[in-house]
Amino acid sequence: MKRFLPLIIFLALAGIFYWRIVLIDHGDMPGNIPSVMINKPAPAFDLPNLYKGKPDFTSADLKGHVTLLNFFASWCSDCRAELKAFGQVSGGRHGNVRFLGIDTNDPAPATARALLAKAGIRYPVGVDRHAKVANSRYYIEGLPVTVFIDASGRIVGQAFGAQSESSLRHWVDELQRAASPGKAATS
Repeated sequence: MKRFLPLIIFLALAGIFYWRIVLIDHGDMPGNIPSVMINKPAPAFDLPNLYKGKPDFTSADLKGHVTLLNFFASWCSDCRAELKAFGQVSGGRHGNVRFLGIDTNDPAPATARALLAKAGIRYPVGVDRHAKVANSRYYIEGLPVTVFIDASGRIVGQAFGAQSESSLRHWVDELQRAASPGKAATS
């Protein structure tokens, strides 16, 4: 049995790879990754706000808005790399588009607050200290991940890795087009 263990592990990993890459519809947006969550309602959550004295952070904040929900942590180098892009894009006017963050599996919320301030990020950020929302509700396996949610509350995309300013602007434009009555999204 021991000599077949490497073969069993290889076949199991190959099966997971096939399921994640080939069988799951993952849309046509740049940076989009396969996810079992695509075309499903965004899971509900209730988290404490990263900024003391601010109200709790809930999924009710997503209702009626196109949303870019970014899962990150201060210890994650790719997360830190994308913060400037999020600061630049979220600082502009985007109509019905809302930016939200979730600091997940992070033992240093003060460090996260400092990094967000340095990047000019002013949108709400919840704290998912033990990654329960990230892992159990959104099935996120690594960081950073940005989840794209339409105005009806459906997840329409998910991007893994540091997002660039141009990628975020593209997502914002596409989500706004899809949300505008009488206008079809184009890619």
